[in-house]
Amino acid sequence: MYYVNRIELGKILADRLMELKGQGAVVIALREESLTACIGLASEINAWVFPLLSRRITIPGDPRPMGLIDPAGIFTWSPDLEKVQRDGIEMESHGVLEDAKRQAFSDLNRVLDQYGQFSKDSLNGRVLLLTGDIVEDRLEIAMALEYLKSVRYKAIYGLGGNVDSLAADYYHIQTDKSVALDVMTHMFPAEHYFEQKDSYTPEECRLLVTNISQYWT
Repeated sequence: MYYVNRIELGKILADRLMELKGQGAVVIALREESLTACIGLASEINAWVFPLLSRRITIPGDPRPMGLIDPAGIFTWSPDLEKVQRDGIEMESHGVLEDAKRQAFSDLNRVLDQYGQFSKDSLNGRVLLLTGDIVEDRLEIAMALEYLKSVRYKAIYGLGGNVDSLAADYYHIQTDKSVALDVMTHMFPAEHYFEQKDSYTPEECRLLVTNISQYWT
């Protein structure tokens, strides 16, 4: 499926969720690149946006992502790695992996500082919408589910535009409701699916994310 831009993708998702309009839902952005789609969705259903950003961890000589560091500094292993693979990586590359985690967390903090403070407690009692634009794998979904374990949410949805088939199955199993506009077994790079570049600069996007709740209160 192709889209004019990420704003349009978000609005198409919103059309599937109009029962949530005005209900105080929170759109959880799984990646910074997804924020424009999240703004498009939130603007249609009067929701908040929570930037649950992370950093992927890789180690030299291995192209596979090992996992992700979340805003709390917690490392989540990639669900694509079996336990025996994780144990092998820990044994052979423990020091390198730990250094990569520290560097990733430092980089992530510099980005998150631009968004201000977002309290996980504010998510209690709300419907949470885990939202990606082009969802190529399960990594950010796994991280989000781990990060949100302590939250007493009302319900959790999994949303995406074009979604890898394994990720779509993961959404279906792990969330109360999932919406994928197009489930795919082979995917091109994300920008292939958009006719236009994002409507907002990164700076404008961050400003909208930190202030969007003012429109609904």
